[in-house]
Amino acid sequence: MMIKYSIHFFVCLALGALLALGACSKLPEKAPADDPKDLLDLLNAEDKVYRDIQLNSQAMGRKMKYTVWLPGGYDSSKKYPFLYLLHGYGDDNNSWLDKGGAQQIARDYVKKGGTPMVVVMPDGLVSFYSGSWEEYFHGELIPAVEKSFGCNGKRAVAGLSMGGYGTLYNVLNHPGKFLYGYAMSPATDPEGFGRLVSAQADPAVFPPIVLESGTQDITVTIESVRAFSALLTEKGVKHEFIERDGGHDWAFWPVCLEKALGKVGAAFGTE
Repeated sequence: MMIKYSIHFFVCLALGALLALGACSKLPEKAPADDPKDLLDLLNAEDKVYRDIQLNSQAMGRKMKYTVWLPGGYDSSKKYPFLYLLHGYGDDNNSWLDKGGAQQIARDYVKKGGTPMVVVMPDGLVSFYSGSWEEYFHGELIPAVEKSFGCNGKRAVAGLSMGGYGTLYNVLNHPGKFLYGYAMSPATDPEGFGRLVSAQADPAVFPPIVLESGTQDITVTIESVRAFSALLTEKGVKHEFIERDGGHDWAFWPVCLEKALGKVGAAFGTE
């Protein structure tokens, strides 16, 4: 009888704590159905991941998935800056979490005093984040997710490989929309990107850009990224080029993400 009473008492106490917590900081009203059911998980959560949220896209003609990471202490009554984190070719909206350890990296960044931000990981399929996907991204996903999770108008984009291409394409083709672009091992299109840069009379309209590549990368060679960096320099586009030991793999990209969060967070804080 004592054991049954103790368990009942604990559950009541936990539920009461949850209600009090909800009164101070509630999750978005339209949270996905896969919230953890365990009371202790809810009580001890420092940050939150919503996986595979679906958005019916007219531009893509199908339902599209995206995943969201919320920082510890997230409060739906407040507004946050947003980082759009793009995956590589053949991966999906959960790859940064499952292969790159993005949740722990983002958690550690905020714990160390970094800028709390919402990280959105869209499913880019094999689109190279252009064409119909670009229409979906700017016309449907960004408005929907920023309304649901509360954006303060500040946003950045980062990504690896195909996502590095998507980062460059979107910051160059939509100047003024992003405060920062961080392209990791990026596939590049010097001719196409050069036209995008040349279309702007003033290169200062582009946000700061980082290119980071590994010297042992045989998928997107370091030489191709060096050449693209030289093109940006020639066009007067402000950017930083980082080359270091590493290949085209998940041993390289998490280190990039740590740097990206720091640079993006600093940009958010100065605007």
